[in-house]
Amino acid sequence: MRARMTPSCPILDLSEYPERFGAAYDIYETSLPAAERKSRGDIEALLTRDDYALSVAISDTAVVAISIVYVDRTHQFGLLEYMATRPDCRNMGLGLALFEHALATCRNRTLLIEVESVSGAPRERATQQRRQAWYTRLGCHRLTSLNYCMPQLQNLPPPPLDLMYHPNGRQTPPRKADLRAWISSIYSNVYGLDDSQDIVEAMFSCLKSD
Repeated sequence: MRARMTPSCPILDLSEYPERFGAAYDIYETSLPAAERKSRGDIEALLTRDDYALSVAISDTAVVAISIVYVDRTHQFGLLEYMATRPDCRNMGLGLALFEHALATCRNRTLLIEVESVSGAPRERATQQRRQAWYTRLGCHRLTSLNYCMPQLQNLPPPPLDLMYHPNGRQTPPRKADLRAWISSIYSNVYGLDDSQDIVEAMFSCLKSD
């Protein structure tokens, strides 16, 4: 994959620069709550998978931002699994550049995004609202009637999440049948949980039929 440039930072395919993995994982580990994190070994293993794209933004030879995108090879969707910028490099347009890079990586597939629901203490709610509003400004839509649930990865339960999507060039919103297949694929191929039919079906209890 060719490097993409922000106004000042190239975005590189991390699989081609494995020596930068440690710095990239540091951003992942410090930016994501423990309940939502995969292990270092699990993330490093993604570098060898052809259905994943791990990308990093570089400034003055340092890794300053990272994104992890799953690109489904059977269905027409991708998942922006993770994206973060180093705290001292925020408000530089890196998030926008990585998001646009994720859209390009998915090649006209609908892009799904797991986003924290607006819940909890007032300060947390304000941060969650800003994050959802940021994705909305970029053209994303929240699936309001879907009771999305992230599987538990650690001893701590995962936070409440909403599922958003960007059409990414597709003309119609995702159908219920598409969403069911896509979420089943996420549980199987992203989280390694094959026996998830009952969990996935429970998410659709409030979603209207097509």
